Amino acid sequence: MNKWVGVLGSFALVSSLLVGCGSAEETSGSSDTKKEAKEAEQKEVSNNVKKDKDGNYILDTVGQKVETSGATAELLKIKEINETIEIAPIKVTINDVKVIKVTEVSNEFAVDVSLGSMVDSDVLEKGFSYVQVSFTAENTEEKNVEWYELMKVVTDKGEQVDAQMVDFLVDDSETDSVFYGKVKKEYKDGFIIKNDDINKVKFIFSSSMDADSYEDITPEQQVEYTFE
Repeated sequence: MNKWVGVLGSFALVSSLLVGCGSAEETSGSSDTKKEAKEAEQKEVSNNVKKDKDGNYILDTVGQKVETSGATAELLKIKEINETIEIAPIKVTINDVKVIKVTEVSNEFAVDVSLGSMVDSDVLEKGFSYVQVSFTAENTEEKNVEWYELMKVVTDKGEQVDAQMVDFLVDDSETDSVFYGKVKKEYKDGFIIKNDDINKVKFIFSSSMDADSYEDITPEQQVEYTFE
């Protein structure tokens, strides 16, 4: 299965069309004399969605949509981050966080991305939204380290998601929790949420552990980001 990049993300948009109309006003001297309407400042919505090296669509501007035979995805929010989190000896770099709305979901598509076990059929018919986070993790030491990546996702609308149980964007990095020496892995996780009108999202990352002795090295770390 090709993973969404926006899903279709990650599905992983450009600014909405902004049209301001100049109003026609009468002058104080004559009812027949009117000011000419000014040209509005506007931006076109570009829906030329890029693809990554694997052919997955990348939604990167709010308002963009991708339509396929299986579903339609629209980017609602995006936060470019590019920040590192130290969970020694693991160094995590968060690239971005997105909120994506998916509609017109076919049964085949739902099965393909393992959605059936996570949401009810009526939710799939109406559409759903999810938080997507993209990050990399690198072991900076030669010793083997075990790390279970993202543990919890919490929104400012009161939702808490068990990231280990409901991540439906499964990638190769998640097949083995051990970093055998100086290894770097890429992750893209997706979590369905009930309320997509969120302003903040909190991520709680796993502690790092010595893969041989099973002793904790660095405890869980928490970060929070605000959509502007």
